[in-house]
Amino acid sequence: MNVEQLLRRYADGERDFTGVEIVEFRLRHLTEINLSGADFRYANLQKLVRYTEGIKLDFSGANLRGLNLEYAHFEHANFQKADLSYTDMWCAALHAADLSDADLSGAKLHEAIFYKVNLSRANFSGAHLLDTHFDYADLTEANFSYARKVNFGNAYLQDTIMPDGSLGNVSRQI
Repeated sequence: MNVEQLLRRYADGERDFTGVEIVEFRLRHLTEINLSGADFRYANLQKLVRYTEGIKLDFSGANLRGLNLEYAHFEHANFQKADLSYTDMWCAALHAADLSDADLSGAKLHEAIFYKVNLSRANFSGAHLLDTHFDYADLTEANFSYARKVNFGNAYLQDTIMPDGSLGNVSRQI
């Protein structure tokens, strides 16, 4: 399916895109894509997420569990309350995105960049965070229980659950 077909089916009220594969992305005139609440379990969205620079994506409340989102670039994207558990976001770049209340448990976030991202109340329990950067990210009440290789850099921590279960509080200007 191409992105145009996906968007048409979404506009018609369909939300179950389990196993769908995006094979073509050619809608260059788009500035916004709303796929909030959609179910993309076992889907292949590589063609969508690799070519959306400059397009505001709304995946709020979407089920993206276990997807391969390597090298994705999300700027000003909305992932509020999205299920991103067990995703592979190796080398993904998220700038000024909203991932508040998102589930990133068990995710592979190696070399990912979260720059000025709202991650308040996000769940990173059991996530792999090798060389992941949280520069100027809001990690208020985020859960990093049992997360490995965490480097908080210049992040804002308030009642953040650290990998050892303690609460972290480091105020930095965001």
